[in-house]
Amino acid sequence: MASEKNQLTENVQKYIQKSDWKNAIADMEKLFALDHDPQVKVRMGDVRQKMNQKPQAIVEYMKAAEIFAERGFVVKALAMYKMVLRLDPSNDKALTQMSSLHSNKSVTELKLEPVELGEVAPESSIVPLFADLTQEEFNDFTKRMVFHTVPAGKAIVREGEGGASVYVVTRGTVRVLTTVDGKQVELAILHPSDFFGEIAFLTGKPRTATVEAAEECDILEVPEDQIADLLRQKPRIRDVMQNYYNQRVANTLQKLKGIG
Repeated sequence: MASEKNQLTENVQKYIQKSDWKNAIADMEKLFALDHDPQVKVRMGDVRQKMNQKPQAIVEYMKAAEIFAERGFVVKALAMYKMVLRLDPSNDKALTQMSSLHSNKSVTELKLEPVELGEVAPESSIVPLFADLTQEEFNDFTKRMVFHTVPAGKAIVREGEGGASVYVVTRGTVRVLTTVDGKQVELAILHPSDFFGEIAFLTGKPRTATVEAAEECDILEVPEDQIADLLRQKPRIRDVMQNYYNQRVANTLQKLKGIG
């Protein structure tokens, strides 16, 4: 089966390079039939969009989200539901399924989300934050999230700049960089379900580090004005975020101590 998967994967890549979307979809269907990999469904959704087949793309993303959720990939499932809602803001099924993620075992039992082959377990998973929210708070928080795809090398936030949006990585990796004695130092690599940006929001100070895409990645953003409004309505969430801020500062200090 491995050789068949490899051959199909190569075929798909060739078809996509040639913009031969029809044959790419056909071989991705065969690829998905082998082991029901949700990432294949994500790629199929992307291709459907290139073919201007929005309803079919939504079906693919919804299926991917369903499988991610079943397997405990809460953040990846959330990203797919947000993708669907970007395409169809009135999609009630996506809203309902997104809400149900609050009762997913990865959240309720504070389990580390599973990682896919080649991925690294996150250091600052947003799942514990979700677990500390009520269902109503979770719904309000996730509804305010905005989905973005960021190209490799692009800075998402820059050290010293203003802005206080909070972000969650859902696909790919980002690098956290800071300046020490005039030299740029890498503090961390963040992986899917890692989050960042809460320090600037909580302190009101400029960004303490630059975060850039190490490869093409997907992120969920809670815009500054949205999270400020959310905290006005549900101030308890600030306390939850503060706990993770304290942990982040301690980890950063430990890292800098090692560099010194």
